[in-house]
Amino acid sequence: MPEPSRRVPYRSWPGALLVVLAIGLYVGGLGYWDRHTPGAQPLPSGETVEVGQARFVPVEGWEMDIARSRAGRSLMLFKGGHRFLVTTLPWAGGPEGPMARQQRLMELGQGLRLEGDVADFVTSWGLQGVTFAYDGPNLSGRFWQMVDLQRRSLVQVNFYGSNDGLNEALAEARRMLDSMDLEASI
Repeated sequence: MPEPSRRVPYRSWPGALLVVLAIGLYVGGLGYWDRHTPGAQPLPSGETVEVGQARFVPVEGWEMDIARSRAGRSLMLFKGGHRFLVTTLPWAGGPEGPMARQQRLMELGQGLRLEGDVADFVTSWGLQGVTFAYDGPNLSGRFWQMVDLQRRSLVQVNFYGSNDGLNEALAEARRMLDSMDLEASI
């Protein structure tokens, strides 16, 4: 029976060590980057912020979530366990379509329960639209929608958060909505 051929030994540990070091440097660098890059940005007190054509004055203590905000399209503010999301979209058709889609998404997609019917609202500045409240096992919220027919745009505001401290946070969200207008330059 023939003997198996002998393999010439070679050293693979230097190459393997370089690969392990490269992976460690890459993962460590990403961890360092994540720890030293802020995810939130405090907003200056009393200054107006703009999202598309919507502008409003944030209440003190709310911060911008940089990762979930898109320049000119959406702005996510947070304070504790509560979120205030302003989204601007192009408008096509009637205001009932986006509202019906949003309600279906909340009911069927997220398992939330709508409270009452859609109601009209008007702010002290004359901004008007429709709103509804929703509730779930871990969070509650309110959704507002405004349509600007002249600019053919849609502004949606979604406030939600944990049931802990909801009334105070909702009052602050209404103050921000009350300061909102749709006259920002696009």
